[in-house]
Amino acid sequence: MLRRCYRLAWLALAAAVAILGVGTGAVLLRSWTLLFLGVTAGCLAMATAAARTDPDSARPDRGTALLTLLFCAALVGVAGLVMLVEWVAFAVVGALAAAAYPLFGLRAMSTSRLCERWRTGLDTLRAAQTPLAAAAVVRERQKCLDELERRDPIGFARWLETPGADPATILRPRQGTR
Repeated sequence: MLRRCYRLAWLALAAAVAILGVGTGAVLLRSWTLLFLGVTAGCLAMATAAARTDPDSARPDRGTALLTLLFCAALVGVAGLVMLVEWVAFAVVGALAAAAYPLFGLRAMSTSRLCERWRTGLDTLRAAQTPLAAAAVVRERQKCLDELERRDPIGFARWLETPGADPATILRPRQGTR
């Protein structure tokens, strides 16, 4: 439920930024610049549509006009936003990328980081002030255990059989992580 609300909020923010960018671009950009962006968008859309359509077909793809409009709106929107916020645009994009990290979830974490998160969850559980907070910590630790078991079921079973062992020393790291 929270993830759905989070995604909906990001979608609304992205739509607002897109509308602001297109509006700013349409107002602040010179007519020649708008014409150039329109021609560029048209060329990009036609090339994309040509790559998507069957070469033996005599009729062009119906989505070409829509694709052209989308490319044009995207180019005008990006140009408008860059004009509006100049160098701050790069900081905003960086902040958005950093804030979107929770969308990746536990699967993006390395095995050692997942084990560390599970271990520190015990201290958080001990410090929980309310039963509701404790239940949230227990759910998070359960998600960590589920992910560890999904990655290495044999190592996970071996870890459960070894009393007091550190899971990071028994479980295999996921390929490509440490």
